[in-house]
Amino acid sequence: MADIPSAPGTPVETPPSPVSRVLLALAHRWPTWCGLLFMVFNALDMEDGRSSALIVFLAALIYLATAVVGRPGVVWPLFGISLVAVTLLRLLDVDPWPALVASAVSITVLGLVGGLLHKPWLTAAQFPAMLVFGAAALVALSMSPELGGYLVAAALIGHATLDVVVWRKGEVVTRSLAEFCAVLDFTLGVAILLLA
Repeated sequence: MADIPSAPGTPVETPPSPVSRVLLALAHRWPTWCGLLFMVFNALDMEDGRSSALIVFLAALIYLATAVVGRPGVVWPLFGISLVAVTLLRLLDVDPWPALVASAVSITVLGLVGGLLHKPWLTAAQFPAMLVFGAAALVALSMSPELGGYLVAAALIGHATLDVVVWRKGEVVTRSLAEFCAVLDFTLGVAILLLA
């Protein structure tokens, strides 16, 4: 059967070129590239593995806060606010840890009062995740650089596992943030182990 000619003036769709397909695939994975960029930025600035304890704590805190709010879309604004707040505190030469611990306690209390533990299992799991990852980050700071670095690396890789579960389920936070966090956490954890 012969092809039917298109009407005059009708645009003919051409399939995307191989280069266009590759560029589209790369653009679609923007959270992965951002996660790798953040990992490189943090790895270059790392004194020892313990300096990444802040990332572990923030990751757990942002997930917990998003679970308490109950709207996955707020995770990117929370991430941005956290990044700006920690950067400002560091520029002012103020230790961010007291503010982070106070925020974690406040958000935990709000979550427990608001019935966080009665929500779906993955959302409710952000409470014990905050306890485990938050405690690991804080304990690592009091350890030797080598042991503290190993603990931070294990916590980062552990949180990357949680990121993958959250990404697969499409719950708690947006998939783009879960992808970004999984890449950042896993690669930074591995970098700490390799550099130790």
